[in-house]
Amino acid sequence: MDGDHSDTINEFCRRERICRATFYNLRKAGKGPRVMLVGDKLRISPEARADWRREREAEATTAGRQ
Repeated sequence: MDGDHSDTINEFCRRERICRATFYNLRKAGKGPRVMLVGDKLRISPEARADWRREREAEATTAGRQ
């Protein structure tokens, strides 16, 4: 992660190697990262990205997919 730089949706998707459709599908399912509104743009903080990754990892572990 780059210090305290927050990501745009495009940057987040690029870092996580997911497409925007996947991002929005995850959000719709309640499994997307926390976002904040900065001006008129949604941004994802480094902390929200890290939490999201931990949650997805825990979910995979619980499902037996380590």
